[in-house]
Amino acid sequence: MQTQIEKLKEQLDLEFKEHSNDYYTNNFEDNEEYQLQIKDYDDYINSVDIDQIDIKWLVDLSNLHQEYSIFKNEKGQKKEALKHLSISTQYGYLALEYGSKACGCFKDKNPFIIQNKAVFLMSNILLTSNIEEFETVANHLIDSLNGKSCIIKKGYKQSSISWMILQMTSMYLNKPIKLHKSLQAKLELPLKDIVQHFETDDIIQVERLIYLMCDMHIYISNQSYEVHYEKQYAEDGDILGLKYKELFIVGLYQLPFEVLVWLKLRELKGLKNPKEFTHPLMSTNIVKMYLDIKEPLQKPEMLSYVKALIQKIKENCPEFKEQQIQDQAKENLTPLTQEKIAPKTGKYQAILPSGHPQEQDIKLNPFAFHRYNKDDSYIYEDLEEYPLELISWVYLGE
Repeated sequence: MQTQIEKLKEQLDLEFKEHSNDYYTNNFEDNEEYQLQIKDYDDYINSVDIDQIDIKWLVDLSNLHQEYSIFKNEKGQKKEALKHLSISTQYGYLALEYGSKACGCFKDKNPFIIQNKAVFLMSNILLTSNIEEFETVANHLIDSLNGKSCIIKKGYKQSSISWMILQMTSMYLNKPIKLHKSLQAKLELPLKDIVQHFETDDIIQVERLIYLMCDMHIYISNQSYEVHYEKQYAEDGDILGLKYKELFIVGLYQLPFEVLVWLKLRELKGLKNPKEFTHPLMSTNIVKMYLDIKEPLQKPEMLSYVKALIQKIKENCPEFKEQQIQDQAKENLTPLTQEKIAPKTGKYQAILPSGHPQEQDIKLNPFAFHRYNKDDSYIYEDLEEYPLELISWVYLGE
């Protein structure tokens, strides 16, 4: 009787076979289909207006190299697999970084990147040991959920795996997700358990949750495969697009990346993880490849399409320029000379000195109002656009 892992392997082999004429060849870089796609991107980017540029192309290229990395790894060509994995993660990083910083320049009501894809891009960066880049894009995604960016808007309720990863990331960064502003999925077991026991010291419990999560990953893989080629239809028969699937690349069916993210975040926090795994999904070729990555992968020297895209954004996007100025200002901020604490319990408002150019602006900022208990440290999060060292806190009463 065919096992679940064998079934997933069969699905992956079928995917390689069906697309062998397009991408899965031994000389990928010379592949005619791939080169035409890159040429189309380069030509198009140089001839369109800024509001016609699509950040999603970076995601497409990231996914393309991710698939090819999986293909090469399955063929035993690990060096080539890691090279394409590095390319994939860099396209993903740039999609999240530039997409987030240039939000206002694109006239799209929808998220730049749907949540499950964005979170996988972020996860891939983490799992290839690019920790600084991971923390950068993780902040972007949480900012989006909190209404301060647009990369994934308010999120997507059906993305249960990605919601679990975002909640763990929020705990790792100590950066809360403001749930009243976002469209949060209701986490079922074992996803809920993993979040609740994110920092557990009980190795037996960690092993149990890994096993349950791998079982759930297989279940979600089967669901994703069932809708792989199905389309949604409106009542009038118009095609709405492909049905949503949690795992959007067949190669991810054998990669329980949510488990690997949990283990990596625990490792970064100095927590112990199991050294061996009992679930067969943790022994697939692709999982072994990821587990072997201990240092950041060598970055690619050049990425097609990216240079033209970034130049286009810099030339035509005032918001991007303003974001660069703000980022530079944050880097130059003078740290607070001492920790400021509330002298008594009650409501407080952050204010700036009289005559300061941002005096009126901060008075209208909802993040300038908080309730503190006596001896609580004042919160400066979401006030980084102001000179923090000049902020005073005024007691408003109970």
